[in-house]
Amino acid sequence: MKFPLLKATHTIHPKKALCPQCKKRKVFEPHSMAIFAGGALFMDRKRANGGMHDQMDGFVSITWHGAHDSGTGTDRDIYTSVDIARDCRGGQFEIYFCSTACLRVFFNSWVDALEIKIRKEKRRNAKTRND
Repeated sequence: MKFPLLKATHTIHPKKALCPQCKKRKVFEPHSMAIFAGGALFMDRKRANGGMHDQMDGFVSITWHGAHDSGTGTDRDIYTSVDIARDCRGGQFEIYFCSTACLRVFFNSWVDALEIKIRKEKRRNAKTRND
């Protein structure tokens, strides 16, 4: 899967009512589905209500932040991340899956993508140290 899935005005994934993971079963109403959603509400505190707002951009990512300076840990001095949603207009996003099993596979593929980026950064750092 290519990341990020969502950006700008594309804040709902998939576009067609087919599970983006297995591509076999339907999502969206009236079908059963698992939804990964996130975002923020632009609040009117006086009225105690909120909603999407054009001045907000939503995002979600996972990040590896390796140890540095006097810290300890693996994959030191590596900082990398994988976005699923970037600059989502209105501040919110949704990704629909046909099942929790497909949702789980999706999350695993997201972590796999992060691990691939960590390995690439590790090789790049090793090369620059050897040059």
